Amino acid sequence: MKMKTKSLLALTVLATTLGAQAASNIDLKVIGRIDPGTCTPTLTGGGTVDYGTISPSSLSSTGYTILSLKEIDVGINCTAPTKVMLTTINGRPDTSVAPVPEGASGYAAIKVSDIPIFGGTLGDVAVGGLGMAGTAKIGGYSTRIDPATVKLDGVDVDMLSTGNINAVSWAKATVGTLFSNTTARGVSWATKNTLTPLAFTNMSGKLSVQAYLNKKSELPLTQTIKLDGLTTLELVYLP
Repeated sequence: MKMKTKSLLALTVLATTLGAQAASNIDLKVIGRIDPGTCTPTLTGGGTVDYGTISPSSLSSTGYTILSLKEIDVGINCTAPTKVMLTTINGRPDTSVAPVPEGASGYAAIKVSDIPIFGGTLGDVAVGGLGMAGTAKIGGYSTRIDPATVKLDGVDVDMLSTGNINAVSWAKATVGTLFSNTTARGVSWATKNTLTPLAFTNMSGKLSVQAYLNKKSELPLTQTIKLDGLTTLELVYLP
C-alpha cells in the first residue's frame, strides 16, 4: 500500500487486587501515536485560473481558439519529511474537445498539429474538459509543473513520473505534464540524477495551465457560456 496510515498504539494495563475482598480499581492506559507527518497541497488563488470575460468576436471562425497561458504557484507543505506522489483526477469527464477520446486515465488527448497549446513545444498532450454548454462541449485544457521551477526545501531537484501508480517505477520527467491519456500519471521529485523519491517538508514550483475553446460553429454563442474545468490534485504517501 502506498497510502499512508496513522498507527495508533493503545495498550491498556489493568490493575486488580487479589484477595478475599474486592477493592477499588483504576485503569492505567498507555497510549500514543506513530505519525510520520501529513502533507497539504496548496495553489495560489485557491486554485482558480480565471480567463475572465471572453468576447464571442475574439473566437476563431475556422478552428479552435487557444487562450493565454496562465501560471500559478504550487506547493506541498508537510509536518515532517515525507515522500509523496502527486496524481490528478479529472472532475469534468466526457467534456473534452479532443480527437483522441478519454482513456483509462480519464483524460482525452489532442494533436499538437491541431491545437498547439504550450506553444506546441510539448508535443501531443492529454487534456481535461471545460464542461458543457447545453449539449456542446466548450473546450479543453492541460496543465504542467515546470520541472525547472521545483525546489524541495530550497534545493533544486529532478522531477520524476510514473505511468503505474499501483506498482511504481520511476523515470525522469523533462516536460512536467500532469495528465496522461493512457494510464494514471503520478509525479514526484528526487535528488539530481537519481530516480528515488525524496522526503521533504516543503515543495514549491510553478504550475502552468492553458485552455482552448471549441470551434465557433460548435458553440451556442447567443447565451452566456461558463468555462468550468476542474482537476483534483491528490497526494499519495510513499513508503
